[in-house]
Amino acid sequence: MSKLFLVICDRLLILSSSILRPSLSFQNKASIHSTSHIYPCFAMTSLALKHLHSIASRYQIYLYLLLALLSGVLLPIQASCNAQLARSLNSVPLAADISYIVGTLVLFVLIATQKFGHPDWSAIAKAPKWSLIGGVLGTWYICSSTYFTSVLGTTLTLGLVVGGQSLAGIIVDHHGWLDLPKHRLTRNRRFAIGLLIVAIFFLAQS
Repeated sequence: MSKLFLVICDRLLILSSSILRPSLSFQNKASIHSTSHIYPCFAMTSLALKHLHSIASRYQIYLYLLLALLSGVLLPIQASCNAQLARSLNSVPLAADISYIVGTLVLFVLIATQKFGHPDWSAIAKAPKWSLIGGVLGTWYICSSTYFTSVLGTTLTLGLVVGGQSLAGIIVDHHGWLDLPKHRLTRNRRFAIGLLIVAIFFLAQS
């Protein structure tokens, strides 16, 4: 819905800009005088649309932040579900495998709906070979988080996971590895990592 709102704002902004652009056919003073009192109205409309567009952009950013926060909320639930499944099946790899199968079925449904673009299966051969390692790393994450949740608890396990993710993410961002854009390691980021390490230390002591 937010994307549709932004598209509508863009179209209205383009329309108002095209109206504001003086036509070359107005060459005499009478034509200019007859239209000059109309332009301020369109100018105010254009400014209002620009302001509306900026509000919509901020709204979209807030929506993305909330969705990212929701993803973090779902992680401990997923880890707890996998840990319970592993206890029921008496096998961590089997529980992780079933989790992957269920997730794959859900992903196939999403692909079939084509709500996230039209997939190009032939482009798999053109993708970098190292990008396929994600499945192996995902297997390690699912199995390890499933096992350690039963041993260390959900809070400490995911605290360590988030700490490792943040440290690796800052290093990757700072150097621009894996064809990702560079994001400099600022003082605020270093301070945030320090607070995260302190938080993990206190979690481990409890």
